[in-house]
Amino acid sequence: MRTYTLAIADDVLFVCLPDEADIGEAIQETTATAYGAGIELEISRGAVLTDRPEADDHVIWADGPDGELTDAEGRAYRYAVRRRA
Repeated sequence: MRTYTLAIADDVLFVCLPDEADIGEAIQETTATAYGAGIELEISRGAVLTDRPEADDHVIWADGPDGELTDAEGRAYRYAVRRRA
């Protein structure tokens, strides 16, 4: 199961990348062009992308107008969750 890192600020999803990707560069590029440098981001690693959260899942992000969840292959998902092992 592939996991993802999300960067969120002010209820806006800025970055959703595989955990092994260079998130620092993506954050710098996205925040500098879309929102402004120096914002405080909440970083969540180890998220699973899904369309149907399980009962024990903790929802980190739900798809909406403030950010779309897509995986490394470009498929869209409705939720990013922290899944219990």
